[in-house]
Amino acid sequence: MSSTALLTSPVEQMRQLLRDRNRPAKLNESTWLHSPLVVQKQGLQPELAPVSALLAVLDDLLAGLHAEQPMLTDLLRGRFWEGLTVDDMVRHQRPEPQSTRRFHQQQEQALAEFARLLQEAETTCQLAHGTDRLRQRLPIPTYDELFGVESLVDPVLHYLHAAHRHPILSIKGIGGIGKTALADFVVRRLLDAGRNWQDLVWISAKQEYLTESGINRMQTQVSIEQIFDELGQKLKLDEVLRLPLTQKIDKLATVLRAAPHLVVLDNLESMEDFRQLAPLLARLANPTQFILTTRATIPDLTTVTTVDLDELDERTAHALILHTARKKGVIDCDPAAVYTLVGGNPLAILLVVSQMQFLPMARVLERTRAGATENIYTYIYWQAWRILDKATQELLFVIQRAGDQADWDWLAMAAQVAPSDLDRALRQLYDLSLIYLQRDGNGQPIYAIHRLTSTFLRAEVLGWK
Repeated sequence: MSSTALLTSPVEQMRQLLRDRNRPAKLNESTWLHSPLVVQKQGLQPELAPVSALLAVLDDLLAGLHAEQPMLTDLLRGRFWEGLTVDDMVRHQRPEPQSTRRFHQQQEQALAEFARLLQEAETTCQLAHGTDRLRQRLPIPTYDELFGVESLVDPVLHYLHAAHRHPILSIKGIGGIGKTALADFVVRRLLDAGRNWQDLVWISAKQEYLTESGINRMQTQVSIEQIFDELGQKLKLDEVLRLPLTQKIDKLATVLRAAPHLVVLDNLESMEDFRQLAPLLARLANPTQFILTTRATIPDLTTVTTVDLDELDERTAHALILHTARKKGVIDCDPAAVYTLVGGNPLAILLVVSQMQFLPMARVLERTRAGATENIYTYIYWQAWRILDKATQELLFVIQRAGDQADWDWLAMAAQVAPSDLDRALRQLYDLSLIYLQRDGNGQPIYAIHRLTSTFLRAEVLGWK
């Protein structure tokens, strides 16, 4: 076979091969050497030149056809690999004794089958190439294994499969609870399943990072205009930078409303005026879809679907504590004692267990209980705590004194505030992820605080106040 490739589509190339039936067919290599199939083959075997890689691809396809149609494979090999004429093939009875007319019919069948295999391989390769390109848009995962998200993954995937009904998906929860990790996990799951958006953009508005050595803060907050500028840059629409906000949205809409994209906006609570963002995103959504991660509730719009991410239950938290201890080489670690103190907040678990690498467990727990590990509390709570008025702050203490959970009637009695003020305070605490909702046996709401929040109130807030 000559060192060549297919011209345009496989079907068109096969038709060209049939035009001159009585001469050895020659493939044309001018346009197909950069096919994803050839690029993929060179990636696996870098020593191959493009032409050699092409021949290897075609050999692979021929081997695949041989498993299904050995006679047709022999016909193609003789005609196009060995370069025999139709007369030569008929004279040598390949692939079987038959007339010239019958041979032409069989050759057309063989070429059609080869074209089918080629189209399938090209489609599969293009999908893989596309998902690899999109996967490179994601940040480096901050987790090696996720715990306790099984019940949320399927609903989130369902929402992402129905972009027209759920154009903006908000993953909401307190700091350190795993919102970013969940968003990353479900996007990777979709890519692994072959989901192929036109493009994927991940933008982080995160302004502070909590590490074992402390809190790292950025200098300024991110503005809404900066978010859309970055979105424009990542979509290669640099002219967006020079436009006022309204025109930025119009320009971005020409791309995002023309083809499905996925845009992840991470840590939105770090933005200035982030509550103004959802109406603007609604103008860009469908078929494009947005995932937002935030500690605070996005304004209630019909376009926003919210998934609340709560702390891990006790069994799952124990599993994460033991997993972290093994990973950090910590031998003395009592998961029950750690859970009693910090509950099921994955970030708090990581940081508390990590300290046990160089301090005894009892000392770490004592320091955490006493507020010595203030970075954890500052990172998770300070931004929300300073927003609350005095009465709403006091309501958190009331819930804590009730055993970390209480119903509305009990709170109305214990807090001694007007019903409308209690409603407002509870709503604000929920919007800031400082409380979460449970249900009693009659389906009535129970307002609860996380175990870490209870420890935080005992250890740190009196000092802040």
